[in-house]
Amino acid sequence: MILNSKETTVAYRCPKCGKMVCGMVGIFSLSGDLIKLKCDCGGSEMNMVKTPDKKVRITVPCLVCGNTHSFVLSSQTFFDSQIFSYACPYSGIDLCIIGDEKSVAGAINDADEALIKILKDAGVENVDSFISAKEADDEAEKEKTADPEMQSLVHFLLCELEDEGNISCKCGKHGRYEFKFVGERFDTVLVYCTQCSASVSIPLPDAIAANAFLHTESLKLQ
Repeated sequence: MILNSKETTVAYRCPKCGKMVCGMVGIFSLSGDLIKLKCDCGGSEMNMVKTPDKKVRITVPCLVCGNTHSFVLSSQTFFDSQIFSYACPYSGIDLCIIGDEKSVAGAINDADEALIKILKDAGVENVDSFISAKEADDEAEKEKTADPEMQSLVHFLLCELEDEGNISCKCGKHGRYEFKFVGERFDTVLVYCTQCSASVSIPLPDAIAANAFLHTESLKLQ
């Protein structure tokens, strides 16, 4: 007997090149490990994983705000909805579309038109111009950064904590951790999970605080 496996079409907008990336996900493949839908440009990926309570956690990068958004759907919504879309909570632009192939294709066309209209209303000619301007802003921000030696030390510490399983968040074993220096003087370390967006901020106003942080034995992100 041949079993018909449920499949659904998923799509997301790549923040690196601006194109919509599409793929098919089957119920059997999703019952295994983390599934990644990657853009051909190599600049981004959308992650899907089944949670212990049989729901689907989806993590998608954002073209507009630059954050990584995470949300959870029931398996029924993920596989049985004709069309479902998730929008950036800050801009309202659709980032992820899920449903049957025909409906997703139509929703992508609508999302493209909506994005172009929003950009033109903001004085931006097209998606490529928006991405170029955003990359220029990102490069300018890189010039305002924390001490390279401190960045290396923090990176070493976080890698050590992660290898030892001493960083925790809502994702359990699936957490993926990164950090950045924030604040006007870049004297605060923000450690965050790219999967669930949980985070913790550690102020480092002076050498004493920095030394204490480097002796941290565990971190809990909320």
